[in-house]
Amino acid sequence: MQQETAEAGRWENLKLSISVFMANKSAVVGLIIVLVYLIDALIMQFDPMLLGIHHPDVLVPNFLNPVPLPPSPQHILGTTYPGIDLLTSILKAIRIDLAYSFFVVAVGASVGAVIGIVSAWASGMFDEVIMRITDIVFSIPYLILALAVGFILGRSLWHMSIALAITWWPLYARYARSQTLSTKEYTFIEAAKAAGVGRTTIMFRHILPNVLPPIFIQISLDLGSIMVIFSTLAFIGFIPSANIPELGYLTSLGLNFVQTAPWALIFPGLFITIFALAVNLLGDGLRDVIDPRRRG
Repeated sequence: MQQETAEAGRWENLKLSISVFMANKSAVVGLIIVLVYLIDALIMQFDPMLLGIHHPDVLVPNFLNPVPLPPSPQHILGTTYPGIDLLTSILKAIRIDLAYSFFVVAVGASVGAVIGIVSAWASGMFDEVIMRITDIVFSIPYLILALAVGFILGRSLWHMSIALAITWWPLYARYARSQTLSTKEYTFIEAAKAAGVGRTTIMFRHILPNVLPPIFIQISLDLGSIMVIFSTLAFIGFIPSANIPELGYLTSLGLNFVQTAPWALIFPGLFITIFALAVNLLGDGLRDVIDPRRRG
């Protein structure tokens, strides 16, 4: 009977969460846009022929007609130099940008969350040492470290991903630590300790369920930021992206034709902006669901 009541309560809470999220129209729009990007990335990964694309990982120049062409039935978004179809290139680039962005956020969030939770739970001198190390890493500008790693290991998207992951975990460590410290003060944690529940059980049964949802919100927000950073590095020419579809590189190609072929600059930059805006709208919607104070 108690199990049925608990399941009914979880079902009601799920329905309430869905209704709260659906009430935020901008968040729904953000979710739809993110899903479109994800679907495109999955298709490009497993079956690019569904979109009529033969080589998902390279640009296909057309040197017979290198001059950028305006949007037309043959080239819906036009072309960029040297005769590269913009729509096809953008569809390819979304997969690459999303893959590296997910890698950076996944590594940074995983490492940072573990460090932050363990540090707050252990407290004392251990917590002080870990937080000072976190502050030192956090003080390093991520773009500077990315450039330094690129010069040492070589300029590539993979090396940039490693550099960004190294500088991204302190953000999650701080966030997870603050969430853990506040959760430790809840009455049910004190009651669990008084009842003789082990520290490991309290960690996995009570601490993690309260700490992880806000971290997932931060992950959704950071995806757009990471994509913008990758695009920025490619735009300034730091990533050798020749023949590699990447939104920042496509934007840098269009910069050379800003007066004669503005579509070559506008469309790649627009796809970056749309995704960054969409994940922020989605994050706001998820925050409404998780934070009871915002449900009103």
